[in-house]
Amino acid sequence: MGALCYPDMPEATPFISFPERYLGASSVKLPLLLDHPGYFAINKPAGIACFRHDFTEGRPDISMALRREILNEKPQLKALGIEGLFRVFKLDAELSGVLMYAKTEEWEEKLRNAFGSRQMVFRYHFLATTEREERELFCDLPLARHSDLREMLISHKTGKRCETQFRFLRSYGRYQLWEAETSEVRMHQVRLHAAERGLNIVGETLYSQGERLFLSMIKRGYRQGRRKEQPIYDQIGAHLVSVDIKIPGEELPGASAPLPKGFETLLKKLDLHKGARG
Repeated sequence: MGALCYPDMPEATPFISFPERYLGASSVKLPLLLDHPGYFAINKPAGIACFRHDFTEGRPDISMALRREILNEKPQLKALGIEGLFRVFKLDAELSGVLMYAKTEEWEEKLRNAFGSRQMVFRYHFLATTEREERELFCDLPLARHSDLREMLISHKTGKRCETQFRFLRSYGRYQLWEAETSEVRMHQVRLHAAERGLNIVGETLYSQGERLFLSMIKRGYRQGRRKEQPIYDQIGAHLVSVDIKIPGEELPGASAPLPKGFETLLKKLDLHKGARG
């Protein structure tokens, strides 16, 4: 199977910028993926929370930063015609990808109803190892919050239903790229469902033994030198690549998010060295 091609972010892509200490010590620019009269979408980096939650305590919060800038009447946000900030779905702080907000209460209700009616389709791409030979897997185990820990668990008694369809995309030696598709977005859903089906996502340590990848692990004859080696991509190797809205009788644009540069570099390195150990 040939290499997968992910679209590059066009140079003219608009950004929403944040000053220092809003989303970390440094200033941050988030690509604007979609601007519709009723909603917009940005490309969220891994490591930043999309809302305040005790699972994400201590992490920068995009929703809080956006609300501050709306109150500050930031020109970039005024130009989008935002009346308020209304989150449509949750995206794990540890993951990157499409994050969508409604601009008005009317559109919040419309999109929340679509989400609750399973009329939104979420597709993730992730890198994993597995001992399984199947190329399509399915998981519908219900998820509940752990009573003591900051994690989710499988519970047929108190868990909420959710379904995830997994499809193999391509092989990089001992690593594989997979797609996960769902119409629900529960906290940690894709990560936990993947682990339950024997897919160990690279960088995932909460639900599986997903190692981070170093160049010395995949390049034969690699010499590290004196400096401490850093992972090629120092995040969980999973990204929400697209969100589509499927409301019957309406044609509403969805949003697609290019892979983070580090994730894309990791795939290129794996392709070059065929995922072999040194």
